[in-house]
Amino acid sequence: MNTEPTVNTDEFLKVLSSELKSLPTQDLELCDLSNEIGFIIAKLTGTDQSLENEFKSGIAHGFELVSREVEVIKIRSTPS
Repeated sequence: MNTEPTVNTDEFLKVLSSELKSLPTQDLELCDLSNEIGFIIAKLTGTDQSLENEFKSGIAHGFELVSREVEVIKIRSTPS
């Protein structure tokens, strides 16, 4: 049995799409996009501090993974 918080991805995408379409502009600053995603996650999962920490940890991990991937690409493309 999964005890980790889960989000129905179809519902998440539906709500995200709706929220983004209601914004006055399609060009969002990163902090505004982050606010919208955080708002939707909180609506779908709740506002417990532990849930917020889990979400922030996941975002940080995603950035870390991309950073590592970029470093590997740089190393592979650097002539020996």
